[in-house]
Amino acid sequence: MARPFRCVTRTAAIGLALAVMTPSARAQAECEPADLGCAIFNGQHPMAAHLRDDDRPLPSWTTRCVNCHAGASTAAAFAPPLTHDSLLAATPRRGGPISHYDVTAFCRAVKDGVDPAGVLLRKSMPRYQIADAECMALWRYIVHQ
Repeated sequence: MARPFRCVTRTAAIGLALAVMTPSARAQAECEPADLGCAIFNGQHPMAAHLRDDDRPLPSWTTRCVNCHAGASTAAAFAPPLTHDSLLAATPRRGGPISHYDVTAFCRAVKDGVDPAGVLLRKSMPRYQIADAECMALWRYIVHQ
């Protein structure tokens, strides 16, 4: 007789997630209570979002920045790392002109899915319903970590 499927408790699921996280992602998961940008990045402050051309809301666990942008290397990442150097360096972006992010361009990318050169980000990048103050807090967290 097959064993019945057993639900994983929330505590066990969190423990498993922390065990498989990279050391840098694990360090990022520990936010100061007043750090809104860190809480947004790690999903402790859930953000409503949807995919391009699809207005259905995404589950909050799928919209954490850390899910796709963990680590500092582009080699093993699903999406580019969000670091001071990767955002502020003047770089050609997917065939577009050389550009770099500033807070305005970053918030446009997060909200509208358009990079500083005017190139659409991948369809898999959620479009967030984020307030300007929240986006600025996220920007400060990323460029100062």
